[in-house]
Amino acid sequence: MKQKLPLLLLFALLFSTFGVAQTEKRPMKLDDIFRLKDVRDPQLSPDGKWIAYVLSSVDVKEDKSSTDIWLVSYDGKFNRRLTFSPESENSPRWSPDGTFLSFTSSRPGPNKGNQIWVMELTGGEARQLTEVKGSLQGFEWSPDSKRIAMVIGDPEPGAEDADPSKPKPPKPIVLDRYKIKQDVQGYLSSDRKSYVYLYDVAAKKLDRLTKSKFDESSPTWSPDGNRIAFTSNRKAQPDRDPSFQIYVADAKPNSTEKQITPETSRGDRGSPEWSPDGKWLAFLESEELRYDAYGMDHLTIVPSDGSAAPKRFKPTEDLDRGVSSLRFSKDGKALEFLVTDNRSVYPAKA
Repeated sequence: MKQKLPLLLLFALLFSTFGVAQTEKRPMKLDDIFRLKDVRDPQLSPDGKWIAYVLSSVDVKEDKSSTDIWLVSYDGKFNRRLTFSPESENSPRWSPDGTFLSFTSSRPGPNKGNQIWVMELTGGEARQLTEVKGSLQGFEWSPDSKRIAMVIGDPEPGAEDADPSKPKPPKPIVLDRYKIKQDVQGYLSSDRKSYVYLYDVAAKKLDRLTKSKFDESSPTWSPDGNRIAFTSNRKAQPDRDPSFQIYVADAKPNSTEKQITPETSRGDRGSPEWSPDGKWLAFLESEELRYDAYGMDHLTIVPSDGSAAPKRFKPTEDLDRGVSSLRFSKDGKALEFLVTDNRSVYPAKA
C-alpha cells in the first residue's frame, strides 16, 4: 500500500526544502515574480526517509521554464534535483517495494508522447517503462509493485500513421459535445474516451480493466491488490452534469465493474480512498447541481461491495466546513482530512 505523507508536512515542505533566506528588505521588483518556485505533489518513500516532489521555476536569462523531480530527506538536511530533461517531469510515485521512483515525461525515448519513466534508487539514468499509444493521464502502482493501473485516453485518429516529414493540411475540427476543449488535451470529441488499463511490469503487457464504453478515471487499488475502484460519469450528457459515480472491479483484464454509488450521488473525479481492511471507500461529494458553484465538498463513506447507500460523515457534517485531502488512519478507526475555514486550511481527524 502506498505510503501516505503526513498532512502537516504538506505545509512545511517548502520551508524545510529551501529555508527562509535572511536578506535585507527592499521594495519588490517585477523580476522578483520569476524567483518564486512552485513546489507540489510531495510523495513519501516507503521507508519514510525521503520525499520526492515536483519543482517548477523560470530562468529569466535563458527565457525558459523547467519542471523537474527533486528529492529531499525527511529531516530536510539533504536536497537535490533528480531530473534535468528539457521536457516537463511530473507525478513522482514510489513503487511500494521501494525499488523505483517513477514519474511521467514526454522526453525522447522508444515511444513518443507522455510515458512512465523509472529511476532505480541504487543509481543510474532513468529509463522508459511504458510505450503507451494515446494520452497517459494518471497512474498508480499496485501494492505488490508488480502492476500499474493507468488512465489512457484514446489517440487522435490517424496520429499513429502521421509522418512529420510529410505535412498534411489540418482536418476540420468537429464539435459534437457540450464541452469542446480542455487544457493540454485540446479539442474534445465524443468518439475518444479515457479508460483504465492494467500494465504488467515484468511482462510489459497492457490490458483494459473493463469493457466499458464510458470515460473512466482516478483508479485506486484495494489494500490487498485484488480490486480497483475508479470513477466514471455515465450520464447521457456528462458535460452538463459533471458528477461522478464510483465503480469497483476485480483487478484483472476484462472485468465486469460494479456500480457502488447511485446516480443521485454527486461524487467528484478524485480517487476514492480505501479503508485499510478494504471494506469501505471514502470520497468527496458535492451539493446538487443548482448549488454547485456555492456549495462545499462533503466527506462521504460507502461499503466497497455496494451493499448499502453512501452516508455523509457525521463529524464533518456537524463541523459544517469544506474538507479535502481525505484519508483513513493506519488503523482504519478514523478519517484524516484538511479543513477550509475563514481563508485558512488546517489538518483534522475524526
